[in-house]
Amino acid sequence: MGQHVFSSPGFVVLSPTTVAAHLAHKIFFHPLRSFPGPWYCKASRLWYFLQVARGNINYEVRRLHDEYGETVCIAPNELSYTTPDAWSQIYGRNVQRDGESKPSAAGTVLPKDPIIYGAVFEHAETLVDANGGVYAPQRHTLADAFTRKSLMSKEDTLSSYINHAIEELHKQIKTTDTVDMVSLFNNAVLDFTSKMVVGQDLGAMNAHGTIHSSLKVLNRIIRPLVERRVENGGIENDFVSSMMRFAKDDKDSRAKVINNATILIAAGPLEITSWLCASVYYTLADPSTWSRVCFEIRSSAREASNLNLDLVHNMIYLKACMDESTRMYPSMPGTLTRIVYNGGAHICGRHVPEKTVVGVNPWATYRNANNFNQPDEFRPERWLDENNEYATDRRNSLQPFGYGPRKCIANELSTMYSKLFFARLLWEFDMELQPASCDWDNQKGYLTPYIRPLWVKVTAKADRSQI
Repeated sequence: MGQHVFSSPGFVVLSPTTVAAHLAHKIFFHPLRSFPGPWYCKASRLWYFLQVARGNINYEVRRLHDEYGETVCIAPNELSYTTPDAWSQIYGRNVQRDGESKPSAAGTVLPKDPIIYGAVFEHAETLVDANGGVYAPQRHTLADAFTRKSLMSKEDTLSSYINHAIEELHKQIKTTDTVDMVSLFNNAVLDFTSKMVVGQDLGAMNAHGTIHSSLKVLNRIIRPLVERRVENGGIENDFVSSMMRFAKDDKDSRAKVINNATILIAAGPLEITSWLCASVYYTLADPSTWSRVCFEIRSSAREASNLNLDLVHNMIYLKACMDESTRMYPSMPGTLTRIVYNGGAHICGRHVPEKTVVGVNPWATYRNANNFNQPDEFRPERWLDENNEYATDRRNSLQPFGYGPRKCIANELSTMYSKLFFARLLWEFDMELQPASCDWDNQKGYLTPYIRPLWVKVTAKADRSQI
């Protein structure tokens, strides 16, 4: 007779007493037992995994913070934070070890959580998932390319790709006036980022379809293009040239260039598309906001060609709308976790044991009433200095590109492109949110949101002479 599965050497059956003892230990004797949080989070990761599987984890973490405060134990070995100070103390250079009276060295910045980054980026040791000595040289190869001065020199390229997207939208609305803005932005951004990184676009705008924006799908599409660019070598006006200038002539260095270039291209649709969609959605949902931002844009430029990076940079209300949009709908709502090093650390005034997983949850942070007055309301006015109603807002809670030495290297490029694209869109078109997308921001997600189509009625502005 065959051996029963429950009697096999690899299968252990735990008695109810053993399970109860294990749970009691987790709840009453675990190093994180004194931190606020529900017992079921301290006892097991089961609750956490269930919420991730359901796509509700960020909503639930926000709920726990609303109930338990600004520091919450959300799993047996994980703490979640929502205070502005947590950004600098978890992701910055000034993390203090126990017993130290001064900030620790830059090399002791909390390391990235290998479970999160390894699962997504397959331990490729890129700009996204590398730590310490592996990360710094890679960032150095691109630092000059991503300065504002360097990016301003590429304004013609940036503008030409926005112009192309606007032209394609004009063509599209001649056959249908209802447009999925997610598809438009995704394809436009993908072409732009590939041009900037490898000097050649993917032709996504001309394909008149939607290229799926998941990392795995994009990797299969983008990687061959990047590999050809690296193999061809040469000095071009692209980011690969900047990386190759510092890379050694060996297989490992070329692999890092390929991996980083692929991620830079793929990150654009994930990050910029959600920001632009959120900006369109929230401004359209509030007619007074839409009217005010359109007036600022349209009264600042008599012709579309007058809209440039410098002009858009000084549009105060446009910036307020886009800042508020990324607060309401962050492109990265999930927690990018770190691991506390040996010896533990002090975070937000308390000792945190070594090997604890820690992080700031953007969704919970941006929707926290301690950080923002009326946190669930879209209020661009909170970012205007003359408004006293929101004077107590902790503006430094908003860190859409991350914080510290590992902050997104492309943050300046993303901001410049997004502002100019949004301004051009509102200068050229009148829009109306469609009923199918009236609750567009109610989306599931994990690290990033699962973006649904954003249906908008788009018409060319009737009389451009009345700008």
